[in-house]
Amino acid sequence: MDNPSRNVVKIKLRDILILGFAFFATYFGAGNLIFPPQLGLVSGTSYGPALAGLTVSGIILPVFALIIISFHGDVRRITEHVGPYTYNVLLAMLMIICTFVSIPRTCATAIQLGIQGNFPEVPFLPSVIAYFVVSYWFTSDEDRVLDKIGKYLTPFLALILIVIGIVGVISPIGVPVEASVENAFVNAFLGGYNTGDVLVSFIMAAVFIQSVRNKGYEDNRSRNKMMIACSIVTVILLFIIYGSLLYMGACVSGEFSSDMGRADLLVAIIRHVGKFVMIPMGIAIILACLTTAVGQVAAVADFFRTASKEKLGYKTLVIGTCILSAATALLGVDGIVTYIGWIYSISYPPVLALMVLGAFAKVIPNDGAYKGAVYSVTVYAFLEAFPGLSSLGFAKTVVAAMPLSQAGFGWVIPFIAGLILGTAAGCFIADKKAA
Repeated sequence: MDNPSRNVVKIKLRDILILGFAFFATYFGAGNLIFPPQLGLVSGTSYGPALAGLTVSGIILPVFALIIISFHGDVRRITEHVGPYTYNVLLAMLMIICTFVSIPRTCATAIQLGIQGNFPEVPFLPSVIAYFVVSYWFTSDEDRVLDKIGKYLTPFLALILIVIGIVGVISPIGVPVEASVENAFVNAFLGGYNTGDVLVSFIMAAVFIQSVRNKGYEDNRSRNKMMIACSIVTVILLFIIYGSLLYMGACVSGEFSSDMGRADLLVAIIRHVGKFVMIPMGIAIILACLTTAVGQVAAVADFFRTASKEKLGYKTLVIGTCILSAATALLGVDGIVTYIGWIYSISYPPVLALMVLGAFAKVIPNDGAYKGAVYSVTVYAFLEAFPGLSSLGFAKTVVAAMPLSQAGFGWVIPFIAGLILGTAAGCFIADKKAA
């Protein structure tokens, strides 16, 4: 990890708020709007455990991952223990997911809920084009991407969502009924994966850290303190808004079917709160999606520019990312959601493994431990979730026999086994070289 410097810069409240709001806005996008109400709908009277599960996977884990990365300096400091190409392979995969899943989903959600939810006659294709033109404008100035988000977009977004959430909680729109799922906590925990926010931490870490440095917090200790302070702002905002959206979903659990479309459910909830919130909520939805898209487009362009050794220009990559994401957005919200489940199920375990290894880096004995843990978890993730492979008999047998698999923690045992075997292999290799 980085060595802390003694010349610590005094942290300014204004910087905490601007960057904290920007961090929150980058995390809070399409999935964060459409998944909490649906989790509340199926949880009903068990909305408390459901909120706890969503808080762990959708708030605590992403923010914790970001802080761990900050303490290491960047993602590469963690992945280099696994192998020299791990960073590029992992980040390239995550950036592709951004381009073809996360960013298009923000666009489709913004249009279908934010615009067409209020004005159904607005055509989809021109709206997609307009969305990415605006995204380009915000993203084109590389040095001020998060500043623009934190100063201009997020305060208005947060205010609208918090006010609507308070109204929905103080004046309940219905009465929760018995849950339609067996374990609301586990269901919500796994549902939190679909927000993709742990992946966002790895995707956006470089942009977040650079934004903190641009504010003058360049020494390691000041940077880490600033990242923690901004993360606290993010946690508070996410918890308030997640909690209110999930609760409102629970309040209509006796009225709507548990298989109701996510976008349709959110629109129905908004209408229950009152027609007066339709336009403000539409604006909030557009802003929530746009802020996430802007941050992720910038991250994708920055990564591939660096990976190409500056052969590809930042603005060229921004344009390319916007075009590819726009084409995918034409599938619509439900079209995109149909294929994200297995993608996130494969991506999350290796990233969580890296997060745990990064957190305990000081006591990890050798690089073999990193290799064993990450490789084992990755193989298990493919067996569990990859279409075609997961349907094979041996894959089903492995997953069924794995403790904690039903709770979404099937990767834990492969992680521990890989860690132990990898450590032993690392020690053996080291002894052999010493001899």
